Amino acid sequence: MDYEDIYLHVTSPETVFLAEEQNKVLAMASYNSVFLSGIPSLIVEGIAIAPESQGKGLFAKITDEARNGEYAVCLRTQNPRMYRALQKYCSITYPDKKDIPSAIAEIRKALAELMNCQIDEKGIVRGYYGGLFYGEEPKHPETTSLFKEELGLRIEKGDALLCVGLGRLK
Repeated sequence: MDYEDIYLHVTSPETVFLAEEQNKVLAMASYNSVFLSGIPSLIVEGIAIAPESQGKGLFAKITDEARNGEYAVCLRTQNPRMYRALQKYCSITYPDKKDIPSAIAEIRKALAELMNCQIDEKGIVRGYYGGLFYGEEPKHPETTSLFKEELGLRIEKGDALLCVGLGRLK
């Protein structure tokens, strides 16, 4: 990320969290609350978790703090690990291997309009990031195949995926 990306992730969202332990920052997360297609929705604008803290439930803990009655949790990503975090957090997450219900498609369409981007029928914004957003391609054993084979997301070309999660797993 360059300076402008970091600046926008910290200054434009309504809510920004820093998770720290013993004066060490473990995570930064930023969120906005909006209505998408009439549904109260929380948008994960950005989240970064230190590698040694990943997989320990920080996404869920921080998102619980940010959430204030929103039913949908939405994000834009090219990271299968981020998608998996949303999948573990929500009762149901789209896109997935099933057809997307029309009501969820409307929420995703409203999210794309809010983010001022064009999505295809699978929810992919082609070339959004202009290239690989990360130093190396992020992978997750349970979701990388969904991204690459089933959705056709081309992370090396900068594709991003708009995701919608509903409900909350406890």
